[in-house]
Amino acid sequence: MFIKAGDLKPSDYNGIPEMAAWRLHSDISGILEPFLKGKRKVLDFGCGQGAFSQRMVDRGMTVDACDIDISQIKANVERKIQLDLNREIPSGTFTGKYDVVLAIEIIEHLQNPWKYLGDCRNLLEDGGIIVLTTPNISNFISRWRFFMKGTLLAYENADLKHGHITPLSFIQIENLCRSLSLEILKTGSAGPIPLIHLYQISRFTILRNTILPLLYPFMAGPKQGRSLVYILKKKD
Repeated sequence: MFIKAGDLKPSDYNGIPEMAAWRLHSDISGILEPFLKGKRKVLDFGCGQGAFSQRMVDRGMTVDACDIDISQIKANVERKIQLDLNREIPSGTFTGKYDVVLAIEIIEHLQNPWKYLGDCRNLLEDGGIIVLTTPNISNFISRWRFFMKGTLLAYENADLKHGHITPLSFIQIENLCRSLSLEILKTGSAGPIPLIHLYQISRFTILRNTILPLLYPFMAGPKQGRSLVYILKKKD
């Protein structure tokens, strides 16, 4: 945990905006790295501008990038696949399966998380993995926000413009994985949050920086990180 003054500005990768919280992609990359041995074919299943796709390309992977708006993709990928992830996948869209399916900060944008994660599973090669991440509504700031305002971090009115419509707790995600026979190989968090953050003055932030650090040690569950990270594979 650390103290930070000023905004936590999103970063980019090789000139491509990450469209994610501060240091989120780099943290995910660190968690994923041990699971990439022997993996070659990657699907970035909702890639945005393709910052994480480019990370995988730079690591020597063959990457297909999928998004509802493929005109925004800036990564040097093998294929750009236009797809609305809320709809059924048209026959013939995918000609093969993948060693890695990236589901990074997508499931919270969709109407049916069961469908999306099921699609991820169906696109996996035997022995392949899914990298699933979503905003962590159990982190200590979200808990404080709910206590003070009755809202969840990343799911307030201002977040609707980003398309955040489906909050999922870690309990829901684990139940979702069980329902789809997905084994959780590793869990983690990404996007560090300062224990004390000096960036504006309001009643919320004053109490956040004085009361909350005292409550933090007593909180259980996944209380750190902007997002939850899961490495998943199909059960044998």
